[in-house]
Formats: sequence, C-alpha cells, structure tokens
Amino acid sequence: MSTFTRTFAATLLAALPLSAQAAPTAADSAGVVRVAETLLRAISTRDTALARTVMMPGVQFVSVRDPAPATATPRTQRDSVFYASLTRGTDVMLERMWSPSVRFFGTALAEVSAPYDFHIDGKFSHCGTDVFTVVRAAGEWRLGALAYTTQREGCTPSPLGPPKR
Repeated sequence: MSTFTRTFAATLLAALPLSAQAAPTAADSAGVVRVAETLLRAISTRDTALARTVMMPGVQFVSVRDPAPATATPRTQRDSVFYASLTRGTDVMLERMWSPSVRFFGTALAEVSAPYDFHIDGKFSHCGTDVFTVVRAAGEWRLGALAYTTQREGCTPSPLGPPKR
C-alpha cells in the first residue's frame, strides 16, 4: 500500500463519526482492565519487568489526598521513580481494586476507574479511587497515566474482604 493510500485511508477514517468506526469490543474492555490488574499485581510483587509490560515509557503517576485542603499540591512521580521504589522496598504491599468501570474515547483511548485499598505488611494503609488512562499503542493496550486519590479514614470496606496472607 502506498504512502498516499495509507494517508488517504487514515484521513477518511478520522473524518468518520465515531459511530461509523469500529466500536470497542468486550475484548477491548477486558484488555484495558487487564492492564490495570497487571500493574497492581506488579506493585504487589515488586516486579518491575511485569510493570514494564503494560506501561508506556514516561508514564506519570499523580496522587491527591481526599479530602484535600485547598492548599494541597498533588504528588507527581515519573515511571523511573516508580520502578526504583519497587526495587528498593522490602515491605509487602497489596493493592486491590474492585468494580472497575471502563469508558472509551474513540477506539484507542480508554479510562478504567475503580475503588481500591492498599495494605503494607498485611495492615491497612489507605484507600481511594484509581483512574488508569490506557491507550492502544502498536495494537496493544498500555498504561499512559495513572491518577489516584488517597484516604486514610472513612473508607468503605472492600467487598473482597480482609486480605489473605
């Protein structure tokens, strides 16, 4: 296929309303949730190689306290700092999410949001909501960004029950 043909086809596709383009499938929904679940498993196992399988280079993490004072500043962290934190620590971390909600924005951008709880060495640390921005890159769903809230009190108990040791 010539460059002109590829460019022309891409231009036509971009001009079509989303309703005329291929809609995301159940497999797409499962794929974006799998990205989120894989990242949480990587955190819980301190596995940077596993995290890299689902993260795009340069991913940024943003956390905000909830409730946050008006003067609060969100904490940001680059992927390199995230990877280093996984390799440095020795405490046992467990992050669990449930009831994920998926929204698509076209066919190559999705958002997964879910409540979560976080435990360190078997003890509750905090809870909140994770919001994963997932993009289709080279035919695969990959994490583009993660934002999350953190709460230390007032957390709704997880429907998953207490963590298993």
